[in-house]
Amino acid sequence: MKFSPLAAAAAVALAGLSVPAFAAPTVGATVYGPDGSEVGKIEQVAGGNVVIDTGSIKAAIPADTLSDGEKGPTIGWNKAELEAAAGAATAEAGAALDTKLVAGTEVYSSDGIVLGKVNKVEGDLVVIDLKDGATSLPKKQMALQADKVTFLATAADVEAALAAQGGD
Repeated sequence: MKFSPLAAAAAVALAGLSVPAFAAPTVGATVYGPDGSEVGKIEQVAGGNVVIDTGSIKAAIPADTLSDGEKGPTIGWNKAELEAAAGAATAEAGAALDTKLVAGTEVYSSDGIVLGKVNKVEGDLVVIDLKDGATSLPKKQMALQADKVTFLATAADVEAALAAQGGD
């Protein structure tokens, strides 16, 4: 299963729906669409967002887009619409990342420390020039955060992993 964060446009579209506030989303609750059909289950609640697992994808949406429906927590999209929006957002995020993964672009750790610069992309790996040499990092563990290419691990975790591999 893929974790697919919804793009800002999709979140804005959801947030623009006029729905009564939903008090407290709970993990394990079934989420329903506007027609009463099951969309998925709440897998996680954190930072004002809920992660809904549809069985095919996991999508994060703002918690305030949930409302109380007849059967339980309700969103303004049915399952197919949520999955389509999440897929589109994932594709858009991937394309945006690809445009940034060019030689010379700085790569940051998840804690905001510059790890190095992109040397080249080789398939699913990104070769990064570090202060002590080059290393390859998996592209699937990278994302754009605040328009910066970010490797989704702390600088300390990257250092530890490199040390365990003998520095390469």
